[in-house]
Amino acid sequence: MKQTFLDNQTIILACLILSVFRIYLEVIKFNFAELPITKSMPQKAGKTVHKWGFYMSVGYFVLFAPEFLMA
Repeated sequence: MKQTFLDNQTIILACLILSVFRIYLEVIKFNFAELPITKSMPQKAGKTVHKWGFYMSVGYFVLFAPEFLMA
């Protein structure tokens, strides 16, 4: 049986750590508008990108954390 990257526990753990870090930055009210790449984008587009990044981080955490903790 071929193993995919979703079966690799190391990759799942690394992505979970990154998603927790992203959620933490949101909790401490980190100013994403001050990042160099965000400064080069239009203001509305920058907010949209970071909002979707937060939603994806929360979604990844909700979907994969229980599976990782139960394994």
